[in-house]
Amino acid sequence: MSEVLRALRKMHNIERFAVEIYRAQIRAFPEKEMADRLKAAMANEQEHVNDLRVRIGELGGTPSWLGLFFQMAGRLLGFITTLLGKVFLLKTDIRIEKRAVKDYGDFLQKVDFDEKSRGLIQKNLEDEKAHIKRWEESTEMLQG
Repeated sequence: MSEVLRALRKMHNIERFAVEIYRAQIRAFPEKEMADRLKAAMANEQEHVNDLRVRIGELGGTPSWLGLFFQMAGRLLGFITTLLGKVFLLKTDIRIEKRAVKDYGDFLQKVDFDEKSRGLIQKNLEDEKAHIKRWEESTEMLQG
């Protein structure tokens, strides 16, 4: 398997993890605004999952079977954070998104992606940066 496919499959797993974290966390916010923010983030992460899955297929690959474990881990982490308070939950999300930004950046530096894959990854990277900003603003709202 090519280095590009391996990297895309890893990113696909990470995005599946993120979708499930947000899915589990929505219930922690009866406030419509915060629940809507989490739903929007979950939808955006699902878009990443779908786009990566399509790109993997275009390159002749298949998603990793490990993705199921990433999904279960995401659900578990999402559930645990709902028990530890809203601010803790959002700070955890910030840490996770910062890690995603780092991982995407590392992949872009280390892997020789084709133009289409590189564009997809750069788009996802910008989305993850927007999530960080949104969770930082949300944390300030809750604390303010």
